[in-house]
Amino acid sequence: MAACLSAHRHKILVSGTVTPQLVAIDGPLKGSTYAILTERFSIGRKSENHLSEADPSMSRHHCTIEFAGGGFWIADHDSQNGTFVNGIPVKQRMLFHGDQIAIGVSVFVFLLEEAPAPSDGVSPLSPIVGETPALRHVLEFIDQVAVLDATVLIVGEKGTGKQLAARALHDHGPRARKPFVTVNCAALSETFLHRELFGYERGAFPGAVARKEGKLAQAEGGTLFLDEVGSLPLELQGKLLHLLNEKKFERLGDGELTADVRVVAATDRDLSAAAQDGSFRPDLYFRLRVLSVEVPPLRQRREDIPLLANYFRVEQSARQKRRVLGITAAARDCLLRYDWPGNVRELECAIESAVAVGSTEGILPEDLPEAVLPSRDVPDDLVPRYHRQVHEGRRELVLKAYQHGGSHARAAAILGLHPHSLARLVRTLDLQSAIEHLGGESPPG
Repeated sequence: MAACLSAHRHKILVSGTVTPQLVAIDGPLKGSTYAILTERFSIGRKSENHLSEADPSMSRHHCTIEFAGGGFWIADHDSQNGTFVNGIPVKQRMLFHGDQIAIGVSVFVFLLEEAPAPSDGVSPLSPIVGETPALRHVLEFIDQVAVLDATVLIVGEKGTGKQLAARALHDHGPRARKPFVTVNCAALSETFLHRELFGYERGAFPGAVARKEGKLAQAEGGTLFLDEVGSLPLELQGKLLHLLNEKKFERLGDGELTADVRVVAATDRDLSAAAQDGSFRPDLYFRLRVLSVEVPPLRQRREDIPLLANYFRVEQSARQKRRVLGITAAARDCLLRYDWPGNVRELECAIESAVAVGSTEGILPEDLPEAVLPSRDVPDDLVPRYHRQVHEGRRELVLKAYQHGGSHARAAAILGLHPHSLARLVRTLDLQSAIEHLGGESPPG
């Protein structure tokens, strides 16, 4: 068996017809082709790499492509700008024919066959970023139950990505070409939620001047996603139970109608406790949790933070039309130390803010929201000597800039920072009083 595997590997690596290749389709290397003729193919700025390029957006030892376990795997080596496969940042991932790999500002297509690569090669669960075991459990659950038609309950704290998981269930199931319709059960009063969900006929109540189809009818053949289902009023809980059991509902002013939808619900409430205290129907709870999965909070999957941060960096850089190539090691350290009570949504907002206020091609600690930065109230004996010295060095540099510049704008120019970034840095370092004592112009705000 081992001999067979070795022979197969040799064929893949040396056969002229199936030699794996990287073809550059964008960036400074566009048009170049690199044959992968070794079991460990290294990529980076240093000349000893198999693919080396004096590209500042590449790290010195950016990533490697390695043959292992019968396939090719790409591994990022803590590069500043990240390694992306089909638009998703990865730490380690198996490669398939047609995968698009972004390394710095260069984009390659990975080829294993003579046939043309598919133009939209994407991984099966590409919208969900992360590789930790906690998240992998969610991805495996989605992969297993997406093809089913049973009701699914997704639980987890706010901001963890429950709607993204619901969307993945829909996109990779048999209803993918049909509508995916979302209803936020906490956003409307009971009366308006009833009308929004089930719809109504003209004249069903005063002010009903035209027929409204309702979200349930809009989702026909597809998926109805009930977000914040724990906030659903008791009367509507009974109607939802009837829908799940009988596949039927009543539109206001009309008779009973049939519904062909898959229901996926999400909540951050403990529905088991709610069922016991009477605020949620036990029969509906048991009906909803036929299949259930918990999306973990970000603090339980810290290794995914750099991947998510890089994903949002690329997204926001394109959206805001500002060139941001990476996240500095110091800023990444701040992201990893923070507990993220708002989970992935809070991280996304932090990166959006950093891209907006930053002035360099790399996200710096001073670009991040103040809440993310280390507290200045931490006792000295708990702060490593190196970080304490860096902190004091930054304070000294900022004070000297104000001393020589005399104004906030000139101090920012001396330091090479955007005025907004400097104002945030001054607050983080608690320098307002010291700047006023120097007689310099205080930062705005």
